[in-house]
Amino acid sequence: MTSLGLFIPTNTTIGIAINTTNTPSSLSHLQLLHFPIPPFSNNFTSSGRKKLVLRAQSLGYKSDCDHQLIDLMESEKEVVELNRNLYPNIEPYSTGFLKVSDIHTIYWEQSGNPSGHPVVFLHGGPGGGTTPSNRKFFDPEFYRIILFDQRGSGQSTPHACLEENTTQHLIDDIEKLREHLEIPEWQVFGGSWGSTLALAYSQAHPDKVTGIVLRGIFLVRKKEIDWFYEGGAAAIYPDAWEPFRDLIPENERESFIHAYKKRLNSDDVETQYAAARAWTKWEMMTAHLLPNEENIKRGDDDKFSLAFARIENHYFVNRGFFPSDSFLLDNVDKIRHINTTIVQGRYDVCCPMMSAWDLHKVWPEADFKVVPDAGHSANEPGIAAELVAANERLKNIIKNGL
Repeated sequence: MTSLGLFIPTNTTIGIAINTTNTPSSLSHLQLLHFPIPPFSNNFTSSGRKKLVLRAQSLGYKSDCDHQLIDLMESEKEVVELNRNLYPNIEPYSTGFLKVSDIHTIYWEQSGNPSGHPVVFLHGGPGGGTTPSNRKFFDPEFYRIILFDQRGSGQSTPHACLEENTTQHLIDDIEKLREHLEIPEWQVFGGSWGSTLALAYSQAHPDKVTGIVLRGIFLVRKKEIDWFYEGGAAAIYPDAWEPFRDLIPENERESFIHAYKKRLNSDDVETQYAAARAWTKWEMMTAHLLPNEENIKRGDDDKFSLAFARIENHYFVNRGFFPSDSFLLDNVDKIRHINTTIVQGRYDVCCPMMSAWDLHKVWPEADFKVVPDAGHSANEPGIAAELVAANERLKNIIKNGL
């Protein structure tokens, strides 16, 4: 009698061992068939499982055990039907400040399970800082959730400071924080600029990273900066673009980021704030597929806007302080082995999908999720659902020791 056994899914295949004899299974009687499927895919439907059985049957393995295979695949379905809802609000169980240089001190916090699997949240901007809602992407019973404000951002001091503020400084800060919290290794989560920093940190310290979740891919390439800050995105948001444009005299418009740099670092505080508000509102008005008034109002907060605009501008003028335009793509081999999910809104105007697509092409092993009805923000329903599910997938991998 032919019998079938289901092997644990690998990254790309399901292995099925088939015993074609009437004797108890032994290695000499087993034939192993490999059937490719997407890794931990939530798209593996009942029709897909049926096709797997039919494929085995087409090779001559017809038996009463077909139903057993389907039952096994139904069990696999239960594993991959993941929670996609944000978790409830929680408060930190510890907070602190870490002096990372003679100039800078960064704010950090921990929430969730003190004995759980560590995950570090890397915020966007740069300059955006963290918010309490950032904790909601993670299961607080499983994860030890670490948030921190990057140099000059949020509660970190000095506020909006550009001195000793580069990507390498931020990478070093992440390591200092990991060591300060006595964490051997952790999961890395980042969106927008946070995806940039997540890639850069993971490529610098791949041995300290257990998994990666990325959203709204930004590689700080010239074409990405030109698209958003030099008039490309104005084709979609001309009404939002004109106030950003009109702050700059016509004779300085050949480079908006350099014109804004001059004003964001002016000796006149009101000039700084006016430039910061215009810069921040431009991004906030384009960050959602549908307008989000609460997000847009952040542009009226002078303290937030100054850090957000000045630090972003500083990094973008310097192209992220990377040695080449394609640096992050060129170094994917260093992290290719790490379980990773890339989440991208189809209609992301701030970080258009071309960058996520370019990353996907050089890193096909990473799980790639395109949200068809979303823009840039992590708080859009479809993107939030995929981010929660990505963390759930990594949680299951860790729990199952895979």
